[in-house]
Amino acid sequence: MFLFGAAYYPEHRDPARWEYDLDRMAAAHVNALRVGEFAWCRFEPAEGRYTFDWMDRFAALALVRGIRLVICPPLRTAPAWLVEQEPAILQETADGRRMSFGSRYTFCINHPRLQERGLALAEQLARHFGPQPAVAGWHLDNEFGDEEDCHCAVCTAAFRAWLERRYGTIDALNARWGTIFWGLTFDHFGQIPTPRFSKTYHNPALVQCWRQFRSDSTVAMVSRMAEAVRRHAAQFVATNHQTWNPKSDYYDMARHLDVSGTNYYPPYGANCHSQAYALTNVRSYRRQPFHVYELRCGPHAVPFRPSNAPRAGEVERLTLHTVAHGADGTFYFRWRACPFGVEQSHGTITDYDGEPTRIYPEVQRTGARLARLWPRLQGTNVVSSVAVLNDFPTRWSMSHNPEWVGPTDLYTRQCIMLHDRLRACGVNVDAVSRNGPFEAYRVLVVPFLGPVDDALVARLTAFVNNGGLLLWHPLSGGKDADLTIYPRRLHPGLEQLFGIDARAFTTAGETEAASLAWNGRSWRCSGFLDLPVPQTADVVARYDQGVAVGEPVLLRHSQGQGAALYLATLPEPAFYDAFLFALLAEAGVKPILPVVPPAALEVTERRAPDGRRLVFMINGSPEACSLTLNWRGHDLWNDAPVDGAIAFAPWQGRVLDWSESAPLC
Repeated sequence: MFLFGAAYYPEHRDPARWEYDLDRMAAAHVNALRVGEFAWCRFEPAEGRYTFDWMDRFAALALVRGIRLVICPPLRTAPAWLVEQEPAILQETADGRRMSFGSRYTFCINHPRLQERGLALAEQLARHFGPQPAVAGWHLDNEFGDEEDCHCAVCTAAFRAWLERRYGTIDALNARWGTIFWGLTFDHFGQIPTPRFSKTYHNPALVQCWRQFRSDSTVAMVSRMAEAVRRHAAQFVATNHQTWNPKSDYYDMARHLDVSGTNYYPPYGANCHSQAYALTNVRSYRRQPFHVYELRCGPHAVPFRPSNAPRAGEVERLTLHTVAHGADGTFYFRWRACPFGVEQSHGTITDYDGEPTRIYPEVQRTGARLARLWPRLQGTNVVSSVAVLNDFPTRWSMSHNPEWVGPTDLYTRQCIMLHDRLRACGVNVDAVSRNGPFEAYRVLVVPFLGPVDDALVARLTAFVNNGGLLLWHPLSGGKDADLTIYPRRLHPGLEQLFGIDARAFTTAGETEAASLAWNGRSWRCSGFLDLPVPQTADVVARYDQGVAVGEPVLLRHSQGQGAALYLATLPEPAFYDAFLFALLAEAGVKPILPVVPPAALEVTERRAPDGRRLVFMINGSPEACSLTLNWRGHDLWNDAPVDGAIAFAPWQGRVLDWSESAPLC
């Protein structure tokens, strides 16, 4: 079934009021609740003394109303008794301070004592609740990787051991890191620091390794928790990936899960679809439908907070938006407003007294429509012929040392912009990792790609040889895994793939006049301007203004059955609206709709292996709009016929059963 529900905290509520809340949920078509992620102190009030009876009572009351639980074994909100026993489980910050007890995510994920007790609790929960029909699945902790980096003695020792396994000898590490720069060569692994507070920036290779180590530590803990649950429970195992937090490689983490998930808090109002790249990411981690474990549902009671209050229809629109991008489960955060604690101002479906807010009827209507849609939605997924390369190692390498690598948000901004411009062409888009299936796509767009090795270059070359179109950008392909720059500023295999010499470059600020000429128009560009010299590539466009006027800016190298295109600068977004449309047409990638929809209309398609096609169209505007299609069929979301002209009220969504459609005469 489609999991439709909310985060609920029975430990926050008088048990005498549980049934009242559950009745309101059942009336809103809720069939699942996420519970337990902050309840370690209730599940295990003292070491080895487990108290699950309160959750047993709640689960039984929920089940008789058709509501099942997604249980979250907690890890990173350790109870006071454990901190009292082992104060060293509290994190140590980069400036040497020990965090205090009293906030969440302040605990060292590598500390053996935290791991021991956290894994024991996860296994006990799975042993107890795994056989129960009230349990739909398992959600491991909450927001893994969202904690600050810990620099305690445990993490320092673990990092040094990780480095020794990676490099083998200290001489190899020194050579590959170039530690002779500034004369900071190490004599043995015990001298290597974590990137603590210092005068200036640490060696980029050290920081890159630290980021990979922190990611590996988090992924290893997720894997161990998943194993602990699976020993006793057969339901799905999931967790939520935070796309705003790049500390963990979520493609790597997703390998240990059955379902990927995320928390999603886009703005209300005109920019409501501005964070859709986050949903593309979470769907792409496993290339399967996903769950949204926290979806905003009401205004936060915070003065001056912008884009904060949903207008009528926006909660329904936001829910359908997640489904359109591949969600097979959506949980609002949260069901009931909590009168105490840090998040007491958080928007909710019911108020502090448990009475429905004005959001409740909309949630109720949305639940009914999802239940009606599910028989057609089941088994479908978002299928794409186009992908943006989303690379965590590159994001890490571009997120520190801003004096020498540029704005720390440049990578994310470029990825989002390219994703959104591709979506504006009317097609589905994936976000593929460096290890992902390039062969599944006809067009691969690389926003930036920092570290590359022979194996990755070989896969990119094979993609082109087999008929793919590869679009490249500057500041890509010039460094190895330790962020050492290749002698000619580009991996030798990429020089051959693109047919260029890319050693020369210049830069231009956002206000400096620079532009390129393509297809009879001139387009602004800024930031970084490569000055590639064609060897075997053809020049498609040149700079027509600024410091690089007359130099090639867009080059094409046909190879095998495909082509590699080198775009040597960062053009304005409007350039991509024209250029990507032409590139997709060349690749034979057709838009979902045969007509161009209004700009406010988000269009996405989900397909099933049996040929079912569901086309989602969502008005992301407070203004009405319309679309005329040569099409006759049925709108599943509104249970209404469609015959040519389709009208959209503000924020309204429609789901067209395209597989059962017929063209109009």
